[in-house]
Amino acid sequence: MSNVLVFGHQNPDNDAIMSSVVLAQLLNQVNFNGCTYQACCLGPLPAESAKLLADLGVAEPLPLDAIEPADEPQQVILTDHNEVGQTVAGIENAQIVGVVDHHRFGGFTTAAPLTIVAMPWGSSCTIVAKLFEVLGQQPTDAQARLLLSAMMTDTLMLKSPTTTDIDRAVAAKLGEQLGVDPVKFGMEVFLSRPSGSFTPEQMVGNDIKLFEVGASKLLIGQYETVDKSRALGMVPEIREAMRAYQAGKGADGIVLCITDIMEEGSQVLFEGETAVAQKGLGIEDVAEGVWMPGVLSRKKQVAAPILAAAE
Repeated sequence: MSNVLVFGHQNPDNDAIMSSVVLAQLLNQVNFNGCTYQACCLGPLPAESAKLLADLGVAEPLPLDAIEPADEPQQVILTDHNEVGQTVAGIENAQIVGVVDHHRFGGFTTAAPLTIVAMPWGSSCTIVAKLFEVLGQQPTDAQARLLLSAMMTDTLMLKSPTTTDIDRAVAAKLGEQLGVDPVKFGMEVFLSRPSGSFTPEQMVGNDIKLFEVGASKLLIGQYETVDKSRALGMVPEIREAMRAYQAGKGADGIVLCITDIMEEGSQVLFEGETAVAQKGLGIEDVAEGVWMPGVLSRKKQVAAPILAAAE
């Protein structure tokens, strides 16, 4: 019997955490392939994730820094990501046996067949919720709460353009089970974040991903808030934190979206080599950043046009 590690991307958001936690629980429930499954995380838990897990008495995922070489490769399942630049150090020492994701696939190869469940839905937790149905299981109230929390934060309370009718239907079903309005519940989860205490370094690094854009490495981060005014008063400090983070990761450039959920748009900042990013988004770098109304999704409205501009 193998112990399979289940984890989301580096700098995990709520969807990366909850998809790994609940998927590991589900696979253990059904004794999938006769293995055991351990949820892990590739970085500190978001505040809302830590609070939800603590309130429900659910163990936090195990911190995972790297996978070391071994005679028998460590089996892993990736959730909410699939790109090498976003995953654990030493992934080449592992055997990827599964992927549950809602992003594009970039540079992904394996030596053996594996299970892939990838759907263009608004949240990886929507996929996990559907897997309960596929495997003939009913989520507990605790599992439903964790899944719904991530669906709401990842779709920005169903406002993101990545939101699909499937997300809305699953959210409604989970909300009915819990006796809550999904959007109101999601806002409560979002407001549990200590937004007033975020430092510039946290605004830059708490939710950021590395992308291969042509021959360059580009970091794209997103800081979500219900009031962007505090962040916009700290732009010089945020830009300094962006430059430091970029240098620390050895990237060529960095883009940060300060996303205001209530105003439904993002202030976009650039540092480093970002000509392709500016071309893809159709804007130029200015000191205070550029307000892009309606831009809420990093995946669909920021990363996708940037990657297309590099082709």
